[in-house]
Amino acid sequence: MEFNEMPDVLGETCAYFNVQNLLVDHSLTPIEIEEYKNLIFSLNNLQQVYFKDDCDIKTMETIKNLLTISEYIDDSNIEKYVLFNLSNEEKENFLNSNFENPDTWQIPYEKESDNYTLTDIPRFRVLKNYVKKLIDNNLSSVEEIMKVYDSVKMMDYKTAEEIIQLPLIVQENSADSYGMNKLFSYVLTEMGYKTFIGKTNQDGDASYVTLVLVDDSKYNIHGIYLFDPSMDTLSKEEYKKEDIRRINYNFFMIPLGFMEKLTFNDKLSGILSFLSIDDYNYSKEKIDNCKIPRLLKEKDKLLISFDKDYEDIYNIIKKSKKVDIDKIININDVLYKNKSENYNKMLKDNYSLRKDELFVKDRDEELEELIEEEKKLQM
Repeated sequence: MEFNEMPDVLGETCAYFNVQNLLVDHSLTPIEIEEYKNLIFSLNNLQQVYFKDDCDIKTMETIKNLLTISEYIDDSNIEKYVLFNLSNEEKENFLNSNFENPDTWQIPYEKESDNYTLTDIPRFRVLKNYVKKLIDNNLSSVEEIMKVYDSVKMMDYKTAEEIIQLPLIVQENSADSYGMNKLFSYVLTEMGYKTFIGKTNQDGDASYVTLVLVDDSKYNIHGIYLFDPSMDTLSKEEYKKEDIRRINYNFFMIPLGFMEKLTFNDKLSGILSFLSIDDYNYSKEKIDNCKIPRLLKEKDKLLISFDKDYEDIYNIIKKSKKVDIDKIININDVLYKNKSENYNKMLKDNYSLRKDELFVKDRDEELEELIEEEKKLQM
């Protein structure tokens, strides 16, 4: 227990009058609980409570209850910060407990290194409910990923959006490139997938993409693929029907190298630019000789995200095969049963049209098209 004690010049009830901040950093013993009770049930100037390090749910519940029933404290004026890791089950149990003033509790929904991203309990509940609605244990991996992808891309796209907190993105139903990819990555990570957010660059303007480790035996799709829901979004104002707004899949599960074929000069940036190099030895040499702290930090995050070394990640990316539109339509059929008769044709035509507009064809693709045309002529 840590707080500033004041000499007992006004009697026992004023012993804690100058206490403003309270730190709880471990599981409390019965004797320590009694000490905290004495503080909370005396005159004090308590404003903030921090739960950190080796604290646990039971201890938080104890302090929460003491704050609620104390006659010397207005619980609505006390800010509470949870700054230690909670398992999903612990978060669930804590969120479902009773709170007099839930908006005064700041709890973590994300951690990177030693930094926590916090939000209040009402907003955290909104985020958790959003994730829960997308979970379906009857779906295969890529079906589940498409369900999440579609949910995110159906949000309103706004450039230079100031909202970056995920609970607010869900509440406002709008985000920019970073926000959409951040939410997509977060939801999949909560579901148990391994993901990583990377950057692309066009004339100095950064956009974002998400790499996902995909392992789906039903569709025989295995690899690390690139996704960008922000590039497949359509405006609600221009397109009223949901099935039309859902029609774009050109940035759904594509090999990393495809980003180098974009017609509008988007280039893979940061660690992704190293992973896109065709020769592994050259790629490894470049990253090993890199001295830029930001890139080294990004590399460490990549390795942690996929729980693999650089060579393994590189090789999985290079072996990730292109997923054709027919397979994407098959996945879509599982999720959306009540489509119009010609919807799949529209989806396929739209995919091909956008592909021609967005990506430069390579020699293999041109050859494939020539072979397909030849087959049609022979039929």
